[in-house]
Amino acid sequence: MSPFPLDRFDLNAQDIQDWYVNKTLNDPHRLAIQALQSQRICVMGGCGQVGSHLVTKLYEFGYPLDHLTINDDLRLGRRENLPAILRDQVDTRCHKDYALNPGTQPDMVIFVGGRSSVPHFHTLEEVLDEVDSWKTVLEWCVAENIRLIFASTSSLCKKRPSLEDQRVWPASLYEAAKLMMEDMAIQQALCNDLAVQICRFFSIYGVTEQHKGKFGNLYTQILWHSLEQTPFELWGRQGQFSPGEQTRDTIFAAEVSRALLYLLTLPKPRPQINNISDLVYNIGQGQPTAIRTMIGQIEALLPSDCQPIIVESEVPEEIQNYVVHTWGNPHKLLGTDFSPQFTEHPDNLKFITYALLSNMDWYWSIVEQLREQSLVSVV
Repeated sequence: MSPFPLDRFDLNAQDIQDWYVNKTLNDPHRLAIQALQSQRICVMGGCGQVGSHLVTKLYEFGYPLDHLTINDDLRLGRRENLPAILRDQVDTRCHKDYALNPGTQPDMVIFVGGRSSVPHFHTLEEVLDEVDSWKTVLEWCVAENIRLIFASTSSLCKKRPSLEDQRVWPASLYEAAKLMMEDMAIQQALCNDLAVQICRFFSIYGVTEQHKGKFGNLYTQILWHSLEQTPFELWGRQGQFSPGEQTRDTIFAAEVSRALLYLLTLPKPRPQINNISDLVYNIGQGQPTAIRTMIGQIEALLPSDCQPIIVESEVPEEIQNYVVHTWGNPHKLLGTDFSPQFTEHPDNLKFITYALLSNMDWYWSIVEQLREQSLVSVV
């Protein structure tokens, strides 16, 4: 990842480890989430960024492995994003085939799979393929009375700050697919009693994100390029916005995992035909950060000879409807008494940086330590 040795960085491994361990062991929702251990959970898309952080969070909290199933066809995710003991337990069939014959019936499905960004869609045929797969997942959940939580996108939200009850519309094939998936889930909730929660993700960054490459979060892309000392293209559009002026409502993947698991501890939603307010949640921090600010935070983190190399350029012409700003209002999630833990981006970036510089060995050792402590506390 970096030509520079670890000792070139002003990072104290023990301090950073203690920071993460303390947040995990003292999580105010720890007991509520651990109560999910009686439930069988299937994570679809479990080897991607959010899915792998989610699986890891369950693992850290001592979740029984015989209650956990992971489905990922590995088009985008990687086995290496998971704790070592789980890497050979991934069912690599596509989501549709898995839902048609899951083998083990779960009590809950967390769907964070499928195509995860605008560049992964090129034709309406691909949208229909995604929706057809989703249809099968929904039918499975309805037939087996499975509680479902799934990832949608904040890209649907065109007004800032974005609220869950604002009108949304698609400006890309990716958004069209997600909107259709939302509407199908809502219809099944109203007509067939599907217990579902729709989570609109804002800009998520994390440790296990390298497989996303140029489609990764801007925070982590800038960090990767800095560690590798390769140029990072900072886009602008003449007459509209200067390079780095655009903003993102960013949130750490460990926080997203906590939010999803916490939502599953709440009573099942009971939507009415004239009120579906408890079905949709914004999953963001509610604080947009300018890209220039991100660069400054990374500059402060790295030594002088490992600073970001920024090359300003225009947004490529082939990218239509480029999103300049994202900003979500997470009041509904906070109104459930959810308590954010990972709100300081510089601290989260230190953790990610040390994990990458240590080739992930340090990260996985912390994860194993946390699981051991959780299992002891349960006993």
